[in-house]
Amino acid sequence: MFKKKIDLLRIGFSLIAVIILLVINILYEDLVINDIYLFKNVVILPISLVFYLLVSYDLYIKSYKQLTRKDFFNEVTLTLIASIAAFAIGEYVEGLAVTLFFQIGEKFEDYAVDKSRESIKSIINLRPDKVTLYNDEIEKVVDPYEVQVGDLFIVKNGERVPIDGIVYKGESSLDTSSMTGESIPKKVKEGQVIISGVINIGSPLIIKSTKEFYDSTMSKMLELVENASSNKAPVEKFITKFSKIYTPIVILLAFLIAIIPPLFFGYNDGAVWSQYIRVGASFLVISCPCALVLSVPMAYFVSLGQASKYKILIKGSNYLDKFRKIFAVVFDKTGTITKGNFVISEVNPTINHTNEELLNLVKYGEYYSTHPIANAILKNEHDSLNKNLLADYKELSGKGIEVTYKDKKLLVGNDKLLQDNDIKFNKASTPFTIIYCAYDGNFIGTITIRDEIKESSKLAIQNMYKNGVSQTYILSGDNKEIVEKVASEAGINNYVSNLLPLDKVNELKKIKDANTNKIVAYVGDGINDAPSLTLSDLGISMGVNGSDLTIESSDAVIMDDDLNKVNYVMKISKKNHIIAIENIVFAIGVKILIMILSLIPNLPITPYIMWFAIFADVGVTVICVLNSLRLLLKKY
Repeated sequence: MFKKKIDLLRIGFSLIAVIILLVINILYEDLVINDIYLFKNVVILPISLVFYLLVSYDLYIKSYKQLTRKDFFNEVTLTLIASIAAFAIGEYVEGLAVTLFFQIGEKFEDYAVDKSRESIKSIINLRPDKVTLYNDEIEKVVDPYEVQVGDLFIVKNGERVPIDGIVYKGESSLDTSSMTGESIPKKVKEGQVIISGVINIGSPLIIKSTKEFYDSTMSKMLELVENASSNKAPVEKFITKFSKIYTPIVILLAFLIAIIPPLFFGYNDGAVWSQYIRVGASFLVISCPCALVLSVPMAYFVSLGQASKYKILIKGSNYLDKFRKIFAVVFDKTGTITKGNFVISEVNPTINHTNEELLNLVKYGEYYSTHPIANAILKNEHDSLNKNLLADYKELSGKGIEVTYKDKKLLVGNDKLLQDNDIKFNKASTPFTIIYCAYDGNFIGTITIRDEIKESSKLAIQNMYKNGVSQTYILSGDNKEIVEKVASEAGINNYVSNLLPLDKVNELKKIKDANTNKIVAYVGDGINDAPSLTLSDLGISMGVNGSDLTIESSDAVIMDDDLNKVNYVMKISKKNHIIAIENIVFAIGVKILIMILSLIPNLPITPYIMWFAIFADVGVTVICVLNSLRLLLKKY
């Protein structure tokens, strides 16, 4: 912070000095002292040199360090060469202005970076710097990396959970908004899994770690954010390669422009040499690739931050670029399109019974079962049921449950169970799971259990079509009737069912072969989706319930499992591409125009060409950086 203030002060004083020197230079440029010394040599030069050293000493240090790394052809070197050339031909104020405005451009870039970092600040700030161990009921504050799998640690009210684990002792509520975007607090108790990054907003919790710090959910997410800039998009790669080839060429051209014409048109005329050295120096400043080198990566950096703000972490700008070109999206079904947990969708009692009677009987029938369907029916209501009313519990494999309830036989299971007990019933017709119930020899009714479609899925699919997606697919291991029903409800136009994990990969290969040279994205959350995520052109995983392997295999992670966030990133990607192209066209266009003007002698602007050069460099850079910052203003 102190260094920033010092930098701003020296730039501010130098800017005031440039303005004052410009005015003095215009008024007294031709003033002669004692018939020998020009005013600008005894007044303007010393003042300009003082402020030049003040504003550019750090650039010389930076340039020296780059030279030791054999990095000569860069924007800092170009700027310093141009400023030295300006001083050499007596344009002292211009020489100072070249480095001053370069520094101002750098400060604009720093401001832009700081501004865009705010978009991912909420994620970066999740990193804990300490953990309170609670082994042997003794509190000990340690570094997060010291915590081992199986260690107990305590998280008090207001503290963030640092490492993934299981609640060992205590009950509380968690604020999960920073990790999932869910605003409603989540209640947890002993035995429940907790991911790192959430905040305890209730009673203290003692948690047993299930992972080491570097391997926990939060650390993985932070790693994605911090390493995102390492994978560059094609446009960024082009700019990097372009500047490395372009910079030495323009330095050579500037040298030739400054040297060759005077050799032919006045090698013994100082005014001719001064004119062409000025043009060469101006050419150097004009050609400096700062606007491209800074603004195009800036656009991608801002866009990655915007995506993070919407709870999507993207592993690199090259993957961000692919979002705008998605042609087909392939979905896993369970946990991606659907919620991945069973719910009661229909309750159909016979005419002589009510919904409440049927549900009550089924709950008692499932009381001792540990099957996921039983969990969906009971919903943690064991405490409200009187288990003393039950006796002779039997679980019949492949059929269901037989139990005595209030001294009468209760049957809860599939149609085979009722057939084996000679119960007359009406067989239901649906692709989803049907629970039949009979009590005291009479058919009571059926309950339909299904994996519920996420509220966001249908809207997400509709928006994908609007954003340019042409084909959608479901690849699932479920039976055809269920997959067909889910695809129809979600608006997905292709599906393949009864697939094993290896079959998914083969089907995805077929889809990619049918859409050659087009981006095929895959969205999934299970371990069995990892090979498909890797094979696809763009792998997108669900972060809440996704496995570690799935997250590692993907190119982007939806932290809150909201499928519609894919559409947000598609829009961000398209807007980012437009901004990047605008910057490239504007920067190159202005530079070429002023380069041409600088080479034409005796134009009205020729005496001021260095100032036009400064605008072509710093002015264009600032405009392009500000244009990139427009991405922060866009709402999706």
